Amino acid sequence: MPRTISHDGDEATETVAVVIPTLNEERSIGKVIDSVPVADLLKNGLKTAVYVIDGRSTDTTREIAVKKGATIILEERKGKGLAVQTAFKAITADYAIMIDGDDTYPIEMVMEIIRLLKKYDVVIGSRLKGTIEPGAGTIEPGAMSKLNVVGNTLLTLLARALFGINVTDVCTGLWGYRGDAIRRLELEAHGFEIEADMFGECARKGLRIAEIPIRYRARADQAKLSSLRDGLRIGSFLCRKWLMGRISPPAANTQPERAGTPNPAATARPERAGAPDGRSVALVQRWDVGYRQQKWIHSPELTTSSPIPNHWIEGDSSDPGTFDEQVNLQTQEMVAVCQ
Repeated sequence: MPRTISHDGDEATETVAVVIPTLNEERSIGKVIDSVPVADLLKNGLKTAVYVIDGRSTDTTREIAVKKGATIILEERKGKGLAVQTAFKAITADYAIMIDGDDTYPIEMVMEIIRLLKKYDVVIGSRLKGTIEPGAGTIEPGAMSKLNVVGNTLLTLLARALFGINVTDVCTGLWGYRGDAIRRLELEAHGFEIEADMFGECARKGLRIAEIPIRYRARADQAKLSSLRDGLRIGSFLCRKWLMGRISPPAANTQPERAGTPNPAATARPERAGAPDGRSVALVQRWDVGYRQQKWIHSPELTTSSPIPNHWIEGDSSDPGTFDEQVNLQTQEMVAVCQ
């Protein structure tokens, strides 16, 4: 059973899991855990559990985290991405906050993030939409250098171009999720490309994304990210995720939101002429899943000269889970006709 950091005298009706992947963060992990606004969360009916997913630290990171009341999840494999995957499979909560353990991100903003999660599936803490503390624009140890700022900007522009979602900081280390959104992610990244993986999955699954500006602090020690090598790896991962989306398109498109700025596109359901009122239509293209035949289904509005079945699938998209079930059911029916 996980330890929960809570205060007596208040009653919690929902749960929050704070997920912190770590590797040798003894200088900062205690401050990160102490900064979780447990009392404020509990006053708002939220019970907090802190999970430290540790990748074989050789310092006292785990010991400090235990003393602070966190639950330790050991990840024997190497890589931040694997640690995050392990954590997401292990936790059960109404809301999950993933944050780096180096005390560069403002965990004290968790309540603002959760308020946005009442409306959205995912919330991204944007450094580039917010401010960066003095020192982060130099090459000083523990700071975001100008090269890193340029690299993050270029990777974000690449993500925007590939997925058509107007984010400002795809590589941020502060993410908020609804519990049901986490269960829809199919992550595969092993290392620092995990944020690109999460973003790509959010886009592919049509999750509603919001952004909130944050204040990014300088690290207390040397950064673990290699600007050039890891930047190229992240960029190639984004392209790979985009190609996967071309083969298996997402159920819907979303646009990220800045806190407090409504965007009708983020909640509007896509409509197509001839579709019943209140119903959305998604184009599902199945390339080759074992039923490639000389017969196929296509919409009257579509033409095709290859044995790739095209079919308009209609369903109620107000509930993503229900919509997925309807898509799967009608796809099975489509397969039966094709065979």
